[in-house]
Amino acid sequence: MLRLFSSLVLVAVLGTPALRAQQIQSPFRFIETKQSLGAFAGYILTDAGQIDLLEAPGAELGPRSAPILGLRYNLRFTGPVSGEAAVGFSPGRRSIYETDALPGDTIQRPLPTGETGVLLLLAEGGVRFHLTGPRSWNNLAPYLLATGGLVADVARRGADEDFVPTTERYRQGPGFAVGAGLGTDYFVNPRTSLRVEIRDQIWRVAAPQGFQVEANNDRTRWKNNLGFSLGVAYHFR
Repeated sequence: MLRLFSSLVLVAVLGTPALRAQQIQSPFRFIETKQSLGAFAGYILTDAGQIDLLEAPGAELGPRSAPILGLRYNLRFTGPVSGEAAVGFSPGRRSIYETDALPGDTIQRPLPTGETGVLLLLAEGGVRFHLTGPRSWNNLAPYLLATGGLVADVARRGADEDFVPTTERYRQGPGFAVGAGLGTDYFVNPRTSLRVEIRDQIWRVAAPQGFQVEANNDRTRWKNNLGFSLGVAYHFR
C-alpha cells in the first residue's frame, strides 16, 4: 500500500510540468474597463457636391478634402454594444461662386471667382457593435459603428466673400449627417489602446437660392465623404 501511494505521488509530481507545458493560452482577454476617452487625427475625402447649375454644370460648392482632428468618448452598455459621442473639426477650403457674364456674353451664369476657408464642425452620437464582445483577440478589439449628428461650417465669413450677394453665398449646414464605419482598438496595455478607423459620413450639399439649377435637377445632393483616422484612447471604469 505504501509503495502504491509513493508511486502516485511520484507520478503527480513528475506529471505537473508536462501538464503545464501542454496548456495553451487563449488569445482572448476580457476588457475590464467600460469607458474610454480618446483623441484622433485623420483625413476626410469629401465629395464637394457637384450640382448642375444653370449654365454651369458640375459646380463644386461644398468643402474640399481636408484633415480632421477630434475627441471621442465611449461607454459600454452591455455585452458587445457600446455608445459613442464624438466631436471633430476639419479646416479646409471651398470655391466661391458668383453670377456674372463672360466677355462677349450676355448670359448671367455662376462662375468660380476665388476660394475661402471653412471650418467644419462634426458633432456625432452613435452605437458600436464589438465583434469580439467585451474581449480582445490577440490585443485587437474590432467593431462596426453607426452614427448620426450635426455638420456645420463654423468659420467666420471671409472678406473675400463680402462682394457676393447674400442669395448667392454658399454655407455648409447646419445640417444632419449620418455615418457608418469600422475600426479596431489595439491594446498596448489594459488601459491604453491605439485606434484605426474608416467611416463614411453622408451630409447634404445645397445650392444657394440665388442660383438656378438645370431643369429636372434637384437643388440639393446627399454626398458621401470617406474618412480615415488614427488615434489613441485611455480606458477606465
